[in-house]
Amino acid sequence: MNRNRIKIKCNNMKKYVVAAAMLISLSVAAQKDELKALRKLSNKETPPTAQEIQEFKALLDKAEPLMANATTEQKADFYYYKGEYAFVEMLNPAKAQQAINSAVENFNKVIEIEKAGKKNHTKEIQEEIFPQLKTGMLQTARQLGKQNMFKEASGLFYLAYQIDPKDQANLYNAAAFAVNAKDYDTALTHYLELDRLGFTGEGTNYTAVNKQNNQREYFPNKQLRDVSVQNGLYINPKDEKLPSLKGDIVKNIALIYNQKGDIEKAKQAMSNARKANPDDSGLIIAEADLYLKTNDIEMYKKLTAEAAQKNPTNADLFYNLGVVTTETDKEEAKKHYEKALQINPNHVNANINMGTLMLANEEKIVKEMNSLGTSAKDNKRYDELKKQRDELFKKAMPYYEKALKTEPDNEYAITMMANIYQALDMPAEAKAMKAKLKK
Repeated sequence: MNRNRIKIKCNNMKKYVVAAAMLISLSVAAQKDELKALRKLSNKETPPTAQEIQEFKALLDKAEPLMANATTEQKADFYYYKGEYAFVEMLNPAKAQQAINSAVENFNKVIEIEKAGKKNHTKEIQEEIFPQLKTGMLQTARQLGKQNMFKEASGLFYLAYQIDPKDQANLYNAAAFAVNAKDYDTALTHYLELDRLGFTGEGTNYTAVNKQNNQREYFPNKQLRDVSVQNGLYINPKDEKLPSLKGDIVKNIALIYNQKGDIEKAKQAMSNARKANPDDSGLIIAEADLYLKTNDIEMYKKLTAEAAQKNPTNADLFYNLGVVTTETDKEEAKKHYEKALQINPNHVNANINMGTLMLANEEKIVKEMNSLGTSAKDNKRYDELKKQRDELFKKAMPYYEKALKTEPDNEYAITMMANIYQALDMPAEAKAMKAKLKK
């Protein structure tokens, strides 16, 4: 987090020295006049020295055991300055993540303590510190995501959510990056919370391009974005409509349960998702995949057929139906593959599987050919069978050729074409195909 660390600046020495004054007052009961003098000293604009920072930390450590008998205001002050000290530790890359956690935790303690009394720090924390901290966290989280540091990005998005629980999109991002990090337990916890909150993610993203770095950046609202553009700092504003993420959330809950081996919870989660979103074809497909993973082929076929009915132009759905019906009903499978190829004539796998279906009886023919003797009758039968076999090859060829036209390096299609050319006494073509396999 060195290059992307979050930067929060204290205005001057005041915060450090006031903290020291407060802590000293806890232990030695400093008089008001002395506190006034210390506060006057704290107004110096110069940043704290290394020695002052060390003293600050020492005073924090000394004061902490005294908190049990401190007043409510003193406790709020203590946690406020403990949170401030975390900013210093953020400058150390090795401690940055832990320091961010500490800052958020301690500032939240201040807000909680001040709920029932004087609010000496709450306004500053909520209106100044947290917004700055959140902005820095989100910028860093996005950079970490681009560097494939998914676990770290997830943690920062979650902290941003803790700072501003109303912005539930950050909890969603925390869950998504946890999935990328293969931290499924954390992802599941976040997704379940999103489901409980009823989060859908629908809304609008307000973005514009930063003129300094030429990067498109997000704004919390339209007003702030528009002001930034008007001030000449940003260009090319865009309003991006966000679709509902409800289906994605419940689907991921089910898939994570399935990943963890809890099939019944996975099925229940998917069933609940379907009830809440009966027309979401993406959920139907996800549920079908879940049943396929549990080897419930009949339920898979039923759900895939339902999805195909709702998505009559989705070639993959008809291809999948062909795959699961090939073993039990080749004619039905053929119809599904033909439908897939009507929608997408260049569907590689549908073409390959259709070619394979054309050769379904080849093994039976070859077995009979090999069982024949050398009599005239047997020779005649052999010729008849060879002709039948050649016809199968000729029916299969166009499908493999179409697959190779779309995907020239498909090894399976190349191998099949080499075998077909050889069986049809086309040595030059067979040699060319075999040469492609050696490349």
